[in-house]
Amino acid sequence: MTWYTVQASYPTWYANTVSVEAETLEEALEKAIEATNDDPNWKSVDHCGPTHVDACCMGRDEDPWDDGKSLPVPARFTEKGEPPVVTLTGPRPPGVVEVTRGTVHLRFVDPAATVTTEVSDPPPPPGNKPVVTVRPRPDRAPEVEVVGGKAIVRVQGWEGIDHAQ
Repeated sequence: MTWYTVQASYPTWYANTVSVEAETLEEALEKAIEATNDDPNWKSVDHCGPTHVDACCMGRDEDPWDDGKSLPVPARFTEKGEPPVVTLTGPRPPGVVEVTRGTVHLRFVDPAATVTTEVSDPPPPPGNKPVVTVRPRPDRAPEVEVVGGKAIVRVQGWEGIDHAQ
């Protein structure tokens, strides 16, 4: 058996509500942050997220943040979780669109028009809202681009081509 050192955590939220007087919204926000930092009236808002892994390494009582020892954490154990899966079924997108495990922004680019929409299978992983762009290449095969996060994209039945990225 091998020993591992794992740092796990869960997000929890504390809040402090203050009223401030200011000329502008930006001034009010600056004053509010300053006032709440110096105020002892912070309280739990009774919400926390699921436990996830921040860092890990092999060995007992090691520093999991040591770059030489740190191991990659599989996506399903991270705070963001596994990326969403996007399945586009033709005959040509935008035919049937199915999203599982999160939220994505889909962009279909065609010589005639560009269509962008958000598709979600709640709850989305925090901080992962990728933009998935699908456009036909000159040979009419799909070109898929994912920015702003991670997504698994499956394109099925696009003019007889099955493609996964």
